[in-house]
Amino acid sequence: MNKNIIKAYAMNLSEDKVIDFALKEGISITQEEASLFITTIRENADYILDGHGLEVIESKKDQMSEEAYDKLLELFNKYKKFID
Repeated sequence: MNKNIIKAYAMNLSEDKVIDFALKEGISITQEEASLFITTIRENADYILDGHGLEVIESKKDQMSEEAYDKLLELFNKYKKFID
């Protein structure tokens, strides 16, 4: 998939969209975790799209619940094929 399309979508994410997606994936996250996710994505979009998503996730591990971190890793592995 075109990285520019993915980046444009990521830049327009809202906390509500992130929380709704998390719920659909079977996890409840806090407003703060959704905000952290959005801020991290926006600040690191190009780095993530260049193949460094796992590094970014690991750098935020201590800022989210263990459950949220574990689920984020699971989702990253599930969807990374779209940014490789």
